[in-house]
Amino acid sequence: MSLVPTSFVVADAPLRARGTKSSAAPSARVFGVARVLGATQSPFASARGHLTHNKALPLESVYDLASVDAWSVTDVSREGIRVFPQGSETTLFQVGLAPYLAYLWFLGKTRTTPRTSELGARFLLLFVAATIPAGIVAKAKYGDILANVDLLHGGSESLLTISNALFAYGFGSAAAQDAGDESDSDASRSAIGFLGVLVLACAAGTLALDASAGTVIGTDVLESEPTNALSLPTWAVHVSSVTEWALAMKYVAGHADRTKNERWRYLTVAMSPFLASGFTACTFHAFYNPSTLNQLVPLQATLTLLGNAGCAIAAYRISKNDDVDSSGDVTEGLSASAIAITGEPPIENGASFALKLALWTSLASAAVKYGELGVPVANFFAEPSYGKALAMIALPSVVWTYYALNSGERAPTLSMKDVKSFGVAGTVSYVVIELAFWAIAGPLAFAWYKVAEGTWLDLSDPVDKAKLFGAGAVFINVVRLFVPLRLAAALALAPYVATFIDDDGDDETAE
Repeated sequence: MSLVPTSFVVADAPLRARGTKSSAAPSARVFGVARVLGATQSPFASARGHLTHNKALPLESVYDLASVDAWSVTDVSREGIRVFPQGSETTLFQVGLAPYLAYLWFLGKTRTTPRTSELGARFLLLFVAATIPAGIVAKAKYGDILANVDLLHGGSESLLTISNALFAYGFGSAAAQDAGDESDSDASRSAIGFLGVLVLACAAGTLALDASAGTVIGTDVLESEPTNALSLPTWAVHVSSVTEWALAMKYVAGHADRTKNERWRYLTVAMSPFLASGFTACTFHAFYNPSTLNQLVPLQATLTLLGNAGCAIAAYRISKNDDVDSSGDVTEGLSASAIAITGEPPIENGASFALKLALWTSLASAAVKYGELGVPVANFFAEPSYGKALAMIALPSVVWTYYALNSGERAPTLSMKDVKSFGVAGTVSYVVIELAFWAIAGPLAFAWYKVAEGTWLDLSDPVDKAKLFGAGAVFINVVRLFVPLRLAAALALAPYVATFIDDDGDDETAE
């Protein structure tokens, strides 16, 4: 889906004077650009006082914009709990570029990839590029994070919405005809028509709700909202992009049924970190972008990197299996039109789908923005914590991934029997995945305990022991939700393990 899905790509560090050193990585800067800027007090300061701003600087002050790290999240002087190293989010976002480009390469080589979806995946690069100058301007002009400069934030985020909309629409509307029959011009006209209806309907619905909010809710309630809260149009952009990506996961899994290439389901699994990344950004915004939750930014970057790598691997496997039809015959060398996409598409009318999506986007975004202002919801978001944030990220991500994988008519039920069908290779793959999962989940759970409580777990303290039992019960039930994903990962790894150990397991059964 994305290099930086539903990103808040933020920075909260003062500009450095010309000649000083910067740790900002090259691709997150603008080289050779020196501007005379007067940094003004941001009009988006938080009513809760959790943001700091630079004092107004004289217009004559000269700053080197090349020193501005558009993807950093905090100033090194910022106090607070830190699990990820300082500046790691910038490095993680940049490292994710290579696997994403590999993903685009293999996605383009796959003959059953809808042209509109491929266009949407490539369009994401424009969104990534746009966040760099937007982040720099937010810091240079307002001395604030991008998430708190609503116009820049919503404007750059709208490009992600377009990318996700095209990606979802392509897979959802892939006609029951031979792949490749749709020309580039036909795909372009269809996509433009869909986007036009979606944008106009979303704009009309959102602006109408925004204009009537004062009358319906009351001006006193609206005035209690923090001044750095996202505007309704910006919330609509976020809700739309997450919804489109979630639908795309379901449509990709259905694409596996209609192309008879079950490896498309691997892409649905690989897309799940992107969904979690999107929920991470929305969670940060729901708590009004507090610095006390700044570790969500490198968490989002980590999820994005995992999604990029996973999608690259999944697209590679799909492209390889694209050369074999359902009967096992090799089809390499045949034209794209020789591989049929059967069955009815989920989206039969683009305009109707766009109107439904626009209606959902307008209502859901209004519910999020204005629903936060009412009691007891307002009390919940008034006290941000990592425990609340992680629950808001993990639960919907896991539940929707499970639903997307099992919503199709031919959706397989994953079990250890499928893993064992690969023989020794399947067993080895499962053990490797389990060791990797617990090697990450265990330390991460302890680390996030410190983030939530402010101290490390002390087993000599009876109070901490009691907390351990309670938290352990919750942790065990949460990791159980990841069992289908772990089984799917083991199935994806098994064929590669088999090539190394020369195992005779039945690959075809698992496919």
